Amino acid sequence: MRSAPAHSAKHRPGLSRLWRGQSGAAAALAAFLLTALVGISGAAVDLGLLYSTKGELQNAADAAALAGAATMVSFSSGGEMSVQPATALTTAQQVSLANQADGINLSLRSEDAVIGYWDLSTEAFDPGLTGSSDPDDITGFQATLRRDDLANGPVQTFFAGLLGFGTVDIQATSIAFLGWAGIAEPAEVDLPLAIHASALTNAGSPDCGSELLFSNENDETAEWTSFFTWPTNDVTVQNYIDGSLQTPELTVGDSLNVINGNLSTATMNSLASEFQSRGSDTNGDGSADSWEILVPVVEPGSTSTMSTITGFAHLVITEADSSKVRFYLQCDRALIGSNSGGGNYGTRATVPSLIQ
Repeated sequence: MRSAPAHSAKHRPGLSRLWRGQSGAAAALAAFLLTALVGISGAAVDLGLLYSTKGELQNAADAAALAGAATMVSFSSGGEMSVQPATALTTAQQVSLANQADGINLSLRSEDAVIGYWDLSTEAFDPGLTGSSDPDDITGFQATLRRDDLANGPVQTFFAGLLGFGTVDIQATSIAFLGWAGIAEPAEVDLPLAIHASALTNAGSPDCGSELLFSNENDETAEWTSFFTWPTNDVTVQNYIDGSLQTPELTVGDSLNVINGNLSTATMNSLASEFQSRGSDTNGDGSADSWEILVPVVEPGSTSTMSTITGFAHLVITEADSSKVRFYLQCDRALIGSNSGGGNYGTRATVPSLIQ
């Protein structure tokens, strides 16, 4: 019986070459995939570094802008204000240097620290008022922190250098706003008197020094208020006038219980008595003729019993008797410790907030 023929040896080299070809293709593919994986991993590392550095720059810019805004206007114990740009710059630079981005302590260039005016209505920053000595012109502080050739050096990448991107420039800008008072702590408001915003402004600006009259005959420059206490009547209002009740914390947006000026003569007399005991005799005639007070500013509501706080104002009462209160708006004052948030009625906040 004939045995089966053995496989021909001439077929084996072909199989060997096929195997070697497949092995080479697999190796090439593996090398390509490995290179791609390394590239993707490298890109992820560099992108993560740049993202982290950008975040650190932004945090530092925020801190520098807030520090500059908080110190660009000085406030005396009496609330008087003055502009101090040099102090603001130094403070912002010190805060900046205390922060890092990718391990580098950040230097803030003087050219990148700009004091100017932030316009709430247009939401735009105007650096054109940088040199003004009027505190009302100085409401914004812009800080730009950078990692580039101008300051702090560009960021060194790990893998992007293989593609010609060994360094990357990054910067971050922040603007802090120091506006007008938006909150009054308990007992800071002096009287249960809510002044109408329309009586204090002229063409959108505070009507500083203009004399106003609040009478016991529904004069619409102001309203009596019992704040959050109900009902709003003679007894409650008088208790706030004489200090039997402490004025509460008030914030812009709060709704107040109010009543028009036609309360009793006794209420007006209570205010006149407080004016004489707490006011100053500036002309030496034995009677008070000046008393600076802080009161809420309101927009009257759709009913005569509720009004909404839009800000705070310092008033100087010059006369108070059983039928009327005469006063004027005192501008260039600050409410120490107040956040920004109210309308411009001449009373500034001292705690800035971030705008951009």
